[in-house]
Parts: sequence; C-alpha cells; structure tokens
Amino acid sequence: MKIALLAILLSMSLPVYAEDCVGEGEYQICTDTSTEYNGDTTVSSYDSEGNNYSITSGSREYSDGVSESFSSDSEGNKYSIKSWCDDSGCHSSDSEGNTCTITKDGQMIGC
Repeated sequence: MKIALLAILLSMSLPVYAEDCVGEGEYQICTDTSTEYNGDTTVSSYDSEGNNYSITSGSREYSDGVSESFSSDSEGNKYSIKSWCDDSGCHSSDSEGNTCTITKDGQMIGC
C-alpha cells in the first residue's frame, strides 16, 4: 500500500516527457515535449550540430477572475495576454501594450 501511494505521489510531481527524433546519417533533429505539474508545456528542439531552441507556454486562472496565457522562448522573447470581465464589459491587455474592451452593449474600444 505504501509503495502504491508513493508511486502516485511521485507521478503527480514529475513532468510528463516525450522525445521524437528524425534524420538520416550523421544529422538528426530532435524535439522534446514536457508538461509540468502546473500545466506549463515546454517544447525544445535541438540538432546534431548543436543548435537548439525552446518555448514554454501556459495559462493561469486567478482568484480575481483574470485569465492569463503566456509564452517565452530561449531567445528571450516573451508574450502574455490577460483577460477579464467586470461590470463595464470584458477586457484584454497584452504584454505589448495592446488593450481591448467590449462593453456590455457591444461597443468595441481599442480593439
């Protein structure tokens, strides 16, 4: 019983991981995908010549009703967008300064 409980606890804390490689001869390119316990997904690619790239994406739901989706890559690029609704309508705001509001009567502001 203790071993089964330990196995369940470990599987909950370890990321899900998959790898796929293609290529012939000396050149190959591989892609790894992993999903962390919090739902964030990272896709990494690398080749036999030492080139590599990765991107991580995820989303969050906050207690104040705000939803956020984000991504960041190994070259330092980042992007996120938040959305929420309140008494005046529904809103979105992203990391590049873009905003959009759709009022309850259907008016679009800044979209």
